[in-house]
Amino acid sequence: MGTVIPRKRSDGSTGYQAQLLIKRAGKIVHREGRTFDRKQAASAWHEKREKELTKPGALERLAAPDPSLAAVIDRYTDESIKKIGRTKAQVLRAIKGYDIANKTCSEITSADVISFANQLVARYCERPAQSECRIRPRR
Repeated sequence: MGTVIPRKRSDGSTGYQAQLLIKRAGKIVHREGRTFDRKQAASAWHEKREKELTKPGALERLAAPDPSLAAVIDRYTDESIKKIGRTKAQVLRAIKGYDIANKTCSEITSADVISFANQLVARYCERPAQSECRIRPRR
């Protein structure tokens, strides 16, 4: 169940907040909301999201634990339909050796990805302060 509420923004324009609330046995089990510029978009999102959450197992998947990147990599290699090549397997194993692999997937931000990329460059460049590096772009 949910509603679409018009709200005034600080710049004077109107935004439409779609709120979705699901109760089981009188207790709230899930709540989410999103703001849109148009009422039609808010209503469409609300209806679509409500249908998604009424499917069997949808609420259980939301409550599932948040895995680490290393666990996701392991799951990918275990459940991959096609055989993973040697290079891809080696790269995935290497990623698991960095700090980013210990973070949960929901915690990983763009700053973490940039930090990871900088760690890779620092590892493979003799002198990171110089522009000369052993990593060469593909031609």
